[in-house]
Amino acid sequence: MFFKNSSLEATFGYIFNDRKEFEEHHHDEEEVPGEEEEHEEEGPALHMELSTFNYNIHYNPQWGKTTTIFGIQGMSQKNENFGEEVLIPNATTNDFGVLATSHIHFNKSDFQWGLRYDVRGIKGDESGVEGEETYIAAIDRNFNSFNAALGYRVDVTDNILVRLNLASGFRAPNLAELTSNGLHSGANRVEIGNPNLKSERNFQIDLALEYGNKHVEAYINGFYNGVSDYIYLQPTGEFRDTDPIYVFEQQNATLYGGEFGFHIHPHPIDWLHLESSYDIVYGQLEDDTDLPLMPANKWTNTFRVEWNKKDTQYKCYAFVTLQTFFDQNKVAAFETKTPRYNLFNVGVGGDIKIFNQKVGYKISGNNLFDKNYISHLSRLKTDGIANIGRNVAFNLSIPL
Repeated sequence: MFFKNSSLEATFGYIFNDRKEFEEHHHDEEEVPGEEEEHEEEGPALHMELSTFNYNIHYNPQWGKTTTIFGIQGMSQKNENFGEEVLIPNATTNDFGVLATSHIHFNKSDFQWGLRYDVRGIKGDESGVEGEETYIAAIDRNFNSFNAALGYRVDVTDNILVRLNLASGFRAPNLAELTSNGLHSGANRVEIGNPNLKSERNFQIDLALEYGNKHVEAYINGFYNGVSDYIYLQPTGEFRDTDPIYVFEQQNATLYGGEFGFHIHPHPIDWLHLESSYDIVYGQLEDDTDLPLMPANKWTNTFRVEWNKKDTQYKCYAFVTLQTFFDQNKVAAFETKTPRYNLFNVGVGGDIKIFNQKVGYKISGNNLFDKNYISHLSRLKTDGIANIGRNVAFNLSIPL
């Protein structure tokens, strides 16, 4: 909805998920030969219905060179279990937030600020029998937080740009972190929640420096993030049956790192592109131990060529990419290290003409040399299950 110097935007969404998982059932009764045994149809072992309603309403007044947004956002979510197995207990989660942000444009710089207040309420029912291993107690928790952000961007010269951002943040624990107590089938591990978790609160500083001209672009970005009451999954070294046990724990933590890279496209050979980037993330807890489940440092190099088909506007390209994932030796107690590995990817693509119709195509091959590797963040790492091997994909797109 548009007014003279402002606009109002409202977005509403509803999602309903009916999840059912079936397992093989075994009958111990002896079957009598010649008799036709009748069995009732067996329902799903796990049956959970999850309904989620989201809303997002923004009012955008325009005052000269200033762009401002006032808004409210929220979510109402309910899950119910009907099967024998329970992933998370019956519960309702309600989120509500109000925000204001403004972006002021100057000739060679921009300034942005924002304020936000959030509340979350979670009510969960009791599940299981008290005293048993998989028992989950009822829960009724409320969380709230006030946060602010400041950002400044300036063109130091025609080729050099600097960005600085300061922001506080908040994340309330979710239902799984508070109440889990059982096998996570997708990760082959037992996850145990903590009903006493507090909200995460953080303060982050981001600094970015960028340089660009018609031949080359380069950048370096760094961040420092101090988090109070950081929530993380910690392996315990214990097992339930044959599955490792992970527990949700909380401790002050520091995350820092950054990325840097460049893109060379020398003129007049516009068809040639060389790109390189390096990503670094480190995480440390207050007790000077390393955070678990932190990604390994990654170096990505891409050689790409682009050209137009003769006497047409049809574009084509080809690329070769080498990704290097370095040793990850900064691990938590009971967490295994991961050795270095390289992945080689190639691809070609572009436009072709079929029956006077322009058609886009792409053929790509990832992990072309079929490297056997396990990502440090793989959920199946503890079972020794490797990541996907050689993968070739073909894509067609037809513009209408």
